[in-house]
Amino acid sequence: MFSFFKRSKNENSSDTADIPLKKRIKDMKCRKINFVDSGFDELCEAMKADDLSVLKKLKPVNYYALKDRYIMGMVYSQEDLSENYIQFLHFESEHQTGKSGIYPLDGDVTSRLLAKVGIIVEFKETDGSRS
Repeated sequence: MFSFFKRSKNENSSDTADIPLKKRIKDMKCRKINFVDSGFDELCEAMKADDLSVLKKLKPVNYYALKDRYIMGMVYSQEDLSENYIQFLHFESEHQTGKSGIYPLDGDVTSRLLAKVGIIVEFKETDGSRS
């Protein structure tokens, strides 16, 4: 009865550029990684400048070992790691005190980041993937 008011989906469109990023990441797998707080603002500035080397300096921590201050990385990825994003949340005394934007990652960086916390994902580079 109310199907008249629903928007029709374009079945032929496989381009995900038309879909807003926040909506796309809801369909992706999310993995949460806690890092030692080494400067939330500096981390966000480096990510805005596309400096992915800052991710190599992050050290993962056990959530229960460090409750005072930490940075939570929310890694969103497709099944085949063809599309990956990260968002950072800053926590102090169990309360969220900061939130970054959503930054793109390539598959190789994503697999290295997940390997830091014991999640081994094999990234197979294809001709159409980003480098």
